[in-house]
Amino acid sequence: MRKYFLLSVIVLVLISGGIVFFKYFLTFEKKNMFQRSIENITGQNLTVTVFDVNGKVIKRWYHIKKITSPEDGKSYTFFYTSENKYVQIPNSVWYIAEEE
Repeated sequence: MRKYFLLSVIVLVLISGGIVFFKYFLTFEKKNMFQRSIENITGQNLTVTVFDVNGKVIKRWYHIKKITSPEDGKSYTFFYTSENKYVQIPNSVWYIAEEE
């Protein structure tokens, strides 16, 4: 009984230590890199195509893992390319994201 209690206390300390470390001691950039590495495992494989007003293709990106629209009401959408470059698309532009 004492052995299980000690083991559960150790597990709780390790979990709470991990939460404190990730919340307070990682920079914003490191958190994003860590999150993107997880999303690369669990993310989708998308093709993003941007069109002009007449429907002509302006630009196309392949192998996009995740597309994000900020929740704070900003008027753009962004994603990272397979070369890890940041792309920001204003909401005034027509685009389509489709699964490959």
